[in-house]
Amino acid sequence: MLHKIDKTVLAASLTVVLFTGSAYSSDQQATAVVAKPSVTVQSVKPDFAAFKDVKEKKQAFFSYMLPLIEQENAAILAEREKVIALSASTEFSEQDQQWLKAIAEKYRVPNVTAYDAPFFTELLTRVDVLPASLALAQSANESAWGTSRFALEGNNFFGQWCFTRGCGIVPRARDRGAVHEVEIFPDAAASVRSYMSNLNSHSMYQQLRDLRAGQRQKQLPVTGVLLAQGLKGYSSRGDEYIKELVAMINFNKLSQYDTKNSAV
Repeated sequence: MLHKIDKTVLAASLTVVLFTGSAYSSDQQATAVVAKPSVTVQSVKPDFAAFKDVKEKKQAFFSYMLPLIEQENAAILAEREKVIALSASTEFSEQDQQWLKAIAEKYRVPNVTAYDAPFFTELLTRVDVLPASLALAQSANESAWGTSRFALEGNNFFGQWCFTRGCGIVPRARDRGAVHEVEIFPDAAASVRSYMSNLNSHSMYQQLRDLRAGQRQKQLPVTGVLLAQGLKGYSSRGDEYIKELVAMINFNKLSQYDTKNSAV
């Protein structure tokens, strides 16, 4: 049995209010727009570069990305619900043990020797949703509002790298001796899935997960502005990158949406 597991997160709404505008856009600065998001995933990726109106382009971008983010958060939330349910058990069936082994491997939980309280505590710091405001701000930032070469050719909206030759697109400005490529995904949903898996499992983002877990334990909202502080290693720009993401969120007053839709 775990201590202070935030069961309220299981009923948390994943509905997010759509927004647009950024103080750090390469286009002209646009005013914030609040609109209803698309409720279904779009089968065809819009041609974002074709939009001449900045506000319309940004709204089209977020309308496309938000359902994908909600979809992946819903899948993570379902996994989290099962982890919490199993944490209350004292005995596990063979099927339960196989599932726990698989989920621990998926989220890269190290040194698993028993399915005990410390194991579930660590697992739950990883199996958790990410604020939509953060995912939307990062996808807009990393993909130049869906117009970057990597978004267009590889459905890569978050700048994820891979390190096997031929796994992705070779950056034109790659340093001599570097071997990384920008990963190619079959669709944008796979890019979102990989992004969330990365933040939830890679050792580089332990601070982000600790910040989120701290909020859960204190039953406080988990916001994009807060979790952005744990992304120093995401970009070579370090603190400047974090400031840019926070500015994008704050410009549109997006923290209120994370607060309304986070478990407390």
